[in-house]
Amino acid sequence: MKQRSSVSIIGIVVTIILGFAVIAGIWLGLRSVGSLGYETNVLQAQKTGPNSATLTISTFPDSHVCHSTEGEPQIDWVSYCPLTSFEVPPNSTITVVIQNYDTATTLVNDYFRQVHGTIGGVEMVNNKPLSQVDVSNVSHTFTLQSTPESSQPIFVSVPVVGVPDDAPANAVTIAGNSYPKPNIISFQFHTGAPETYIWHCYDPCGDTLARKPPYGFSGPMSTTGYMSGTLQVASY
Repeated sequence: MKQRSSVSIIGIVVTIILGFAVIAGIWLGLRSVGSLGYETNVLQAQKTGPNSATLTISTFPDSHVCHSTEGEPQIDWVSYCPLTSFEVPPNSTITVVIQNYDTATTLVNDYFRQVHGTIGGVEMVNNKPLSQVDVSNVSHTFTLQSTPESSQPIFVSVPVVGVPDDAPANAVTIAGNSYPKPNIISFQFHTGAPETYIWHCYDPCGDTLARKPPYGFSGPMSTTGYMSGTLQVASY
């Protein structure tokens, strides 16, 4: 009986230790996910009419404005800002305004130099309509697409034109950090019924391996909160 009791006690102790180990692993995993920029907040587009709304975001060459507490290497990652999880109303015309403070990184795939899926087939770059741009002038892309099981497919992609390399670097101060005067990119698209979409930047500029495997799509390029996210069409 004593031997059986000892075995039982040992089994209980081992079970408790393993339980704490699992909990600790989950906790550390959640901490690591949080540190990589996964968002719990959502940026809502500002309604401008009964069937229209405007979403205003920015792109930066670093993450000092939006991720200043993350530390290395994240603070030096390129980033969309202030969030990358968006919410827009259904059955509406959505205007997206991007203030780009970053310089250009030549596109690997020139498909993304063209404007796709916007109203009129154009984007406005500093109030000038463009249907495509030179591959060497692209800083990022905003590419919105459906998930495979989507009942309402959508594809919108615009090249985000970079500021010149020789632009004054201290033209604008944001949260104590200096940046050049931004290019203002805007475009419009229509939403239908409620649905969730994903978006990415397809100009591989996110790390020092931009021209080697995985061709710049690691780090910020594949991390929610930096250069990719979601767009939810929902009533609010």
